Amino acid sequence: MQFRSTFLIFFWTPFSKVFGIELMWLGASVHLNLYPISLLASKLVPAVLTIAGVLIFFMAVFGFVAVWKESSTMMKVFLILMILVCFVEVAVEVFTYVFRSQVYNNITGGFEKSIHGYARSVHGYEKSKLEVLIDQLQIKFLCCGSNNYTDWFKTTFGQATLSVPVSCCINMTDSCGRDVSYQTANIHTMGCTRILTAWMEECFSVIRGTGVGFTFAQVIGIFTSYLYIKKLQDNYVPGY
Repeated sequence: MQFRSTFLIFFWTPFSKVFGIELMWLGASVHLNLYPISLLASKLVPAVLTIAGVLIFFMAVFGFVAVWKESSTMMKVFLILMILVCFVEVAVEVFTYVFRSQVYNNITGGFEKSIHGYARSVHGYEKSKLEVLIDQLQIKFLCCGSNNYTDWFKTTFGQATLSVPVSCCINMTDSCGRDVSYQTANIHTMGCTRILTAWMEECFSVIRGTGVGFTFAQVIGIFTSYLYIKKLQDNYVPGY
């Protein structure tokens, strides 16, 4: 029984490390892609995911050391940590479900506000961080504007000339985004918020999917750790 318990815990801890790293990676990815478009999406979501990921990762490392040293005290701490992390995982699952509509609305409103702050770079001036971010998002996600490319016609950037940024273009040249009201063959016409929310939904789906499997594995880990602690206590020899 002790060998089986040890084997199961050793098998479980790498799985937990991978899940913790996955949460940290998703948190960093969301932050890098959405800052400063959406404060809710780029601050709160990454914070929740990163904290949960760090806790799970270090809990798994602690568990590995506890089993390796065959320490009853460390295993008891590990058991408590697993129970706490189980609650954290449930909280993350609930968070991704309850707050997703707020996150999507925040992304939409934030992107619309951001493109109105986008100004054409003139001679001798570098693009602002916001402009660089908008360009990077439009290039990466192959999109243009908030709802669609015509959103740029309502901004100070494109209102007078019916232009869109070069980052909207399929083949980017200096003049590709000028006067595109009837010439859309060389620009991406789909809005970015639809693509960004679909990307966020994919991230949430990954969290929910792997989270269910991890919670199930967590229950097995808690039960196995309890049996392992009992076995260590039964084999304990005072003064040894």
